[in-house]
Amino acid sequence: MDFNYDDCTSRAQRGGRLYQLRVADLHPTQCGVGLDEVNAKADSMRKKSKEELTAYLITHPVPIVIGNGDKFYLTDHHHLARALWEVASGKNEAGIDESNARVAVEVLYNWSVLKDYSFWKAMHDNSWVYLFDHMGGGPLPPDALPKHIKDLRNDPYRGLAWYVRTAFGYDKMPADFAEFQWAQFFRMRMILDNRLLRNQIEDTDILLAKMSDEDRQAIIDEAVHLASSSAAAGLPGYVGRGG
Repeated sequence: MDFNYDDCTSRAQRGGRLYQLRVADLHPTQCGVGLDEVNAKADSMRKKSKEELTAYLITHPVPIVIGNGDKFYLTDHHHLARALWEVASGKNEAGIDESNARVAVEVLYNWSVLKDYSFWKAMHDNSWVYLFDHMGGGPLPPDALPKHIKDLRNDPYRGLAWYVRTAFGYDKMPADFAEFQWAQFFRMRMILDNRLLRNQIEDTDILLAKMSDEDRQAIIDEAVHLASSSAAAGLPGYVGRGG
């Protein structure tokens, strides 16, 4: 895959231009993703031709910061990047694989001069790192972050937050880690699967997409109701339908 952009290097600068970068070279700045959302994105991308996938990725550039050993840290679009990796790991219409799967990237800052604490302090001050694990625990040290996009683990409540947003339970907002805020809200109020209470399943195993339509819809309806309650007031995108 080639976007006909310059390859992103440690010398790349911000300035409104796009570069291209291998997905394998992206470093996550969070620990978890909602695999329900990842899988839905991957299913859609897997069916696209090379031209369609290229056009899609060009219009969804990944924002990155360069630093801390000249690494490329993505600050958003973890779900897109993980989905593209899943597509590249198997059969797909675009014919991409793990060695050539690329994304278009926009450089927010080149902080190559910043190392270790100085780098992570700058990332934290700009809300470009989320130091909580896939089960909401933390904060964690930056060294605990995954080293590769494929190592992002499933947070089922982040997946639920995506379902609720697509059901218009709240509005998409540019607030920092908005959907993780919603995920934590649901995590403190819901049990997604009663098998958890019977010690028959782990939280990370839960995928709403694999539940029966009836069970999945019941969970989404409950979450949408919670999202509209006064308890959710103040969360980004709160719409308050239903009171």
